[in-house]
Amino acid sequence: MQRTGILVAQLGGPEQLSDVEPFIRAIFADPRLVPLPGGPRTRSAVSTLVARLRGRRSRSNYAAIGGGSPIVATTQLQADALATQLGARGHDVIVVVAHRYSRPNTDDAIDALLAAGVERVVLLPLFPQYSAATTGSSEAELRRVLSDRDSDIDLRVVRSWCEHPSYLDAQAQLIEEMLKALPDDELARALLVFSAHGLPQRIVDGGDPYLEEIDATIAGIVARLRRSIDYSTAYQSRAGPIRWVGPDVRNVVAEAPADGKTWLGIVPVSFVSEHVETSFELDIELKAIAEAAGVLEFRRSRCLDRDPIVGPMLADIVEGYL
Repeated sequence: MQRTGILVAQLGGPEQLSDVEPFIRAIFADPRLVPLPGGPRTRSAVSTLVARLRGRRSRSNYAAIGGGSPIVATTQLQADALATQLGARGHDVIVVVAHRYSRPNTDDAIDALLAAGVERVVLLPLFPQYSAATTGSSEAELRRVLSDRDSDIDLRVVRSWCEHPSYLDAQAQLIEEMLKALPDDELARALLVFSAHGLPQRIVDGGDPYLEEIDATIAGIVARLRRSIDYSTAYQSRAGPIRWVGPDVRNVVAEAPADGKTWLGIVPVSFVSEHVETSFELDIELKAIAEAAGVLEFRRSRCLDRDPIVGPMLADIVEGYL
């Protein structure tokens, strides 16, 4: 049996307020995530400017959720849960974390795996739905680092797990937990709003399958719910003066009461960890929009985060690549 290194990829986040501007700068400097025109010098200048312009507001948002993002700590716990589960199933693995825009990064992760003498590497992005901006960027960075190390190690990539049964079961379980508060006789006024992280329209126009995979995930989840309930798909986290995919979740929520939907259940469908996009954008900003529009009950399903189902779920997903 070969010893396998599993590299769990995530975007990362600022752990403290002083990390916010460097984090924003790193995001906007990545041409796969933010496809700005021009070469590296232009992207560097634009990303620095954007970080300065957005820094104050972003720091305020992070301050509102405790002074930083919990995603770095949560991702490590998810990786630990995966390692424990795979070890219990008899696999000789070492699991490391690589954040795209914070530490530990891909260089750190590969150095740890090569030092441990692994014979192959499996990339497991914590993005259920494939996009060139997330999974594609993480894979490209991993291949760059391996090339820099002059390593020809066997590499396998989990490019998408948007319809994996264990993932869909887990998501449905979290939604059912939220729906316990909804009586059968109030289903007519209820609406599930599946909110996914937005994507620049240019990426989708280029053939990116992200929107199709979001739809596939939602269809798989809804099919598992015990009761029939109306639902819609929306997108969040727009940034910059470019066109983004829609509809915007803020518009969907603001317009829901006009259609008689006064019980809203928000489902952060593309997120596996709580961070500023859930704890601030949804729980604070979106909730205020909903209340102002006349929503009587606003609820939000949990992210997978540190739930005990995460270890077995991730192990089910990656096991076929070992």
